[in-house]
Amino acid sequence: MNNRDFLPYRQIHLDFHTSEAITGIGAQFDPDEFAATLAQAHVNSISCFARCHHGWLYYQSPNFPERIHPHLERPNLLIEQIEACHKVGIRVPIYVTVQWDYYTSTRHPEWVCAGADGTILGTPPFEAGFYRFMNVNSPYVDFLKDHVR
Repeated sequence: MNNRDFLPYRQIHLDFHTSEAITGIGAQFDPDEFAATLAQAHVNSISCFARCHHGWLYYQSPNFPERIHPHLERPNLLIEQIEACHKVGIRVPIYVTVQWDYYTSTRHPEWVCAGADGTILGTPPFEAGFYRFMNVNSPYVDFLKDHVR
């Protein structure tokens, strides 16, 4: 067994789903402090977000600039997180949402999963509306391929 193929024991999933209503994203972020805190906690690996369930990006995308979080104060937040962690030997798998993408669901409702009766799947009444299941058997899959390239 090759241990390099497995995530180390101390892995953090940095859950980072931020709607467009949240301002100042990363404004007070300090890459060195971030990495030092993780290293002091003996973290081996931390998942950082490229794109969240709201559909926003946390890095500068030449292919999808309209998807960059509108209140991202540090334009390359994801890149800064990766570089800071790598300097102290911490691995950084990148999180990309697939099944849920509110941004895309509002612009391409034809890519959203629907029931036989036409109801949108994923969000029960009176709950946060961003959990709409995207249909990966639609042209949405082509967007995903372009996004991860």
